[in-house]
Amino acid sequence: MTCKNCENVLEDDALFCERCGAKVVKHRITFTLLLQELFASFGWDSLYFSTLKKMVFTPQVVLQGYLDGARKKFVNPFAYLAVGAALSLIIFNFFSKEFVDVNNSFNISTKNTWKEKAEMDISKLKNVSEQEVQKLKQEQKNAQMALKFGDAYFDIFVRYFNIISFLFIPFYALISHLTFRKPNNYGEHIVINSYLQGTTMYISILFFLLAMLISPRLYPFSTIAFILYYLFAFNKLYKLNFKQTLLKFLRFCIVCILVFLTIAILVSVISVLIGIIVKYNNLNS
Repeated sequence: MTCKNCENVLEDDALFCERCGAKVVKHRITFTLLLQELFASFGWDSLYFSTLKKMVFTPQVVLQGYLDGARKKFVNPFAYLAVGAALSLIIFNFFSKEFVDVNNSFNISTKNTWKEKAEMDISKLKNVSEQEVQKLKQEQKNAQMALKFGDAYFDIFVRYFNIISFLFIPFYALISHLTFRKPNNYGEHIVINSYLQGTTMYISILFFLLAMLISPRLYPFSTIAFILYYLFAFNKLYKLNFKQTLLKFLRFCIVCILVFLTIAILVSVISVLIGIIVKYNNLNS
């Protein structure tokens, strides 16, 4: 047997040519072989895909392993999150119109009401008092602002999705740390949530594609899938039974409510303070 590339004489059981290093090909090209070559070209057996595979089926292996110091066996948590966020960003941008349509489908009636008010010609209304006109003008202004804010929100979300993903990690880590507490500290929960969020990117992509192909009503179920995956991962990590998992989920809900209320109160206080400062400056100017 000779090498097809350099015609060097080879042993019958040789896998590679010792002269040119080429792989010895003994099989015909088949569809299965093409798929194997395709996955190999994308690094299916690489460290990233190995980490992803374990995070889907055995997340505790990656999470506990990395926290225990096995840093060479798995992709860095922040790099793992960055790849997932980058892939989501590419897909959401490529299907940006469909992404907006899928998200708008849940409040289509409200958006149509805003659109009607925003485009209403108040000058053509008859037998309307001045007070009602002023009220309609204010409602029209509010509707225009709501439509503008909605469009700006989706534009910012899609454009800066990767940055937003990283900014929310400390927030998610705080909730999981308050929910599960020991034995992991806050810093370790940042690592855990980076891995978990990196994996949920693929859940989000899957549900988004299904929503485009089948029905937009499927997309909200991605949130339920996130929660179930988080419960599955923490259940495996902390070896919880069904009762413990249920209690942790209830605590998770309570922690979320308390954190959101705290943030809402802080935002309200800051808004009031800014309003007072602006009013004070206007009086003095």
